Amino acid sequence: MRWLWLCVWLTLAGQSALAQVTLADDPRLQPRITLWLKMEPLRDVLRTVSKQTGVSLRCQDAIQHHKVSIFVENRPAGEILTQLASLFRYAWRRDGGEYVLYVPDETRQQEEGVLRAAREARVRALQDVIRFAREAVNNPPAEAEDDDSFWNLPQPSEDAPPEEWNRWLAYWYRPWEATREYAQKRGNFPEWIFEDAVLLALLAKMPPQAERALLNGQLVGFSTRPMPGVYPLPESIIASNYMRGYEWDEATNQTRAVQQNPPYWGLWIRLPKRGNYLEYEMVWFSRDRYSSGNRSPSEPELNRMMKQFLFYTVPYVRDHPWLAQWRAWATPQKAWEPRIPERALTERNDRAKPQSPSYVLDRDYSNNLVNSADLLEWFAWSTRLPVISESFRTDSAWLRELNLKAPRDVLRKLSERAWVRVDESGYVLRRVELYWAWRLVELPEDWLRPLEQRFAQQRWLDLEDYVALAGRMTDVQVDYYKRDSVSLSWTSPIWLTVRFPWETLTQSLRGLRFLASLSATQRRQLLSGDWIPVSTLTLPQRQRFREALEDGFPPPEQLLRIDFPYRWEDPRQFPLLGWSEERRTAELSPVDTMAFRLKHYTEYPLSYDIPDEIGLALRYYIPRRENIRLPSGFDPSEVEQWQKEAERYAIESLLQRFKEEQAMHLYLVHTQGYTLELQAPPARRRTYYIFQRRAELVDVRTLEARLKEVEKLNEDTQANGP
Repeated sequence: MRWLWLCVWLTLAGQSALAQVTLADDPRLQPRITLWLKMEPLRDVLRTVSKQTGVSLRCQDAIQHHKVSIFVENRPAGEILTQLASLFRYAWRRDGGEYVLYVPDETRQQEEGVLRAAREARVRALQDVIRFAREAVNNPPAEAEDDDSFWNLPQPSEDAPPEEWNRWLAYWYRPWEATREYAQKRGNFPEWIFEDAVLLALLAKMPPQAERALLNGQLVGFSTRPMPGVYPLPESIIASNYMRGYEWDEATNQTRAVQQNPPYWGLWIRLPKRGNYLEYEMVWFSRDRYSSGNRSPSEPELNRMMKQFLFYTVPYVRDHPWLAQWRAWATPQKAWEPRIPERALTERNDRAKPQSPSYVLDRDYSNNLVNSADLLEWFAWSTRLPVISESFRTDSAWLRELNLKAPRDVLRKLSERAWVRVDESGYVLRRVELYWAWRLVELPEDWLRPLEQRFAQQRWLDLEDYVALAGRMTDVQVDYYKRDSVSLSWTSPIWLTVRFPWETLTQSLRGLRFLASLSATQRRQLLSGDWIPVSTLTLPQRQRFREALEDGFPPPEQLLRIDFPYRWEDPRQFPLLGWSEERRTAELSPVDTMAFRLKHYTEYPLSYDIPDEIGLALRYYIPRRENIRLPSGFDPSEVEQWQKEAERYAIESLLQRFKEEQAMHLYLVHTQGYTLELQAPPARRRTYYIFQRRAELVDVRTLEARLKEVEKLNEDTQANGP
């Protein structure tokens, strides 16, 4: 038996020794080649090298979509491939007549281990957040009264205990200001209170059973009129100034934040399955955001605000062996700075200067957002240094923060969220920190590039394009990118550096996923605009319908005991359609059956936009005739004249602001798309706005000519009037 184990060990050792090969030993890989590839899948990178060398190369299927940017000129092919494997901690092996790039067991096990450690660290980190919130609320620091100095709390040092980062975070948000005890000391409610401060004050005062439920990933609710399963909201918590609204102060002759909480308000809180943040939604009813005290009573308005509270988890896994290896691998800044040219090249005869792509930002005109791969290409071009880096579409930077003429500044920016190694042979290697988590949500280039090409040709994408993309995404990707909650208009989107309207997907992701579950025949039937009963769907399709019907959190009726009619508006409607509709529960008819329908909106002008040097400065929405609500008693025959007068006033105002802002450009924004409506008894309704926008440059002289034309029409109408 001892001899048998020895033979097995020798066999495995021999296989291990044979598995990893050194490509430099192959004379076919000695010739020098040039690779200038940006955001390419590993699979395609190896195909490119194979074409240049004649050597068959491939990678494991599991890593074929991992993306890399390589900007290397006139270097031996074997050297480049060795550096590539070194960057990923992968290895090469022979498989018949070809070389295969694969993931060694050690690398795979280390990456799985650090993912497990990060998941475990979330709960420990949140426990520390709650602990320090209690500490801050119960014993506010004396220096907190000095607002100016306390806002400049120094961050912990890199080697500080991990919990110190969340202690700093809890104190920075000043949760004691969201408590009545603190308000009594100062004599009034603070004029400004962060929503995150309210959350932390509530975490500090919640009962132990609520804390256990939250740490276990359960949804926890608190309200002033709690429904079954919802905890009473502690009376000592003060709502944010935005929730309390504003009133006129006769003593100071100014507006001030209302000095009492709204009678109906509450919070949903949840620790999601992944991520270093808490999701929470604030729900409240207000009579009027700016109440003057002399207005007639009206139905209260429902307000919902969903936010994310980020806390620190990375310091808790800082000592993991895998992270320690990467820190040791990286070159310290003081060591790499002398190896990097101080000034960038401005011209080259052998390669054209890289141009920064214009990524489509649905609400921005700055063109300042670039991918880190774009910066790496510029860095490689302007220094002639060989560069290899793993790439992600979410790995972005802002050009306005950079001096492109200084390569050292560019590399410092690129190293803020990455490990950078500058080796003795001159290679600049870059690995994104926490890459193992970014990979879980990265979308393959095979999905994105065809959409970019189609958008470049047509300037619009089809509904089917978005449906197909949403249908391909995993649950993890959907959870990461979705921004389709009614109350998520308060949360910044996750920008992806793509060249097609991205928010069209993220703002309707679950609705699009439901459409993806339907057959092509069912989707064609939807184009009729008729309601389709859910009873006609398969069981998997019904499940997608239920997921699409849900919002980020349960309805307000499950949080608060509501025994009165109220009104509300959908905040997503106005920026996409140019108008919004106030709805009232008293006017809603009951829903008899679960059903859905799709309504198409053809292309129409949405707004005039005036950008400045950093982005959108002003936006003027263009009213559509069918959405104009005429005053009571208005003669319908006078609608056309009223519209011309409104158009004249709008153009005059627009041109005046254009001159005041000393703007350089004016854009006309067109929009088109669909609304997807879902309903279920007794009164559940959900609408997705699947709209795209496209901006076209407008000659101001055209607008001035239109103003003269409208003025002439108005003069003629008045001259011919009775």
